[in-house]
Amino acid sequence: MEEIYTAIMAHLKKEVKELKWIDLDEGQLEYYQERPSLAFPCALIDIAITQAEDLYERAQLCRATIGIRIAQNIPTNRTNSVAKDEIRASSLERYRLTEKVYEVLQSWNSGLFNPLSRTGQKKESRKDGLFVVRIDFQTQFKQVIP
Repeated sequence: MEEIYTAIMAHLKKEVKELKWIDLDEGQLEYYQERPSLAFPCALIDIAITQAEDLYERAQLCRATIGIRIAQNIPTNRTNSVAKDEIRASSLERYRLTEKVYEVLQSWNSGLFNPLSRTGQKKESRKDGLFVVRIDFQTQFKQVIP
């Protein structure tokens, strides 16, 4: 898991210069009074093995979900149909970073796992004013106990 996280973090750091903070998702956005502060925009990475099957005694084929939460602390403006075009366009810029993260990770692999494939994407409803979108990717890898 450590190698997968490190590979994804390094790839995002190299390819998405707009990200000011990349980290494991440990609840920083939910418990920000108790956790160190973040720099925005940020990407928080979660890795979950969703299924594993034995290949032989000390090896398994693992299916995993890689969740990337992209958080931006930007003011929300108007996106409604009566807003001026330039105001609406400015308000919708927040989706550009999400799209860039998707484009950089879709079909990418580091050699440690199969190419990533997006399986879902959802904006989180939040009361704190943060704009947070979670993108889920699926992959597979073989894990061998030495």
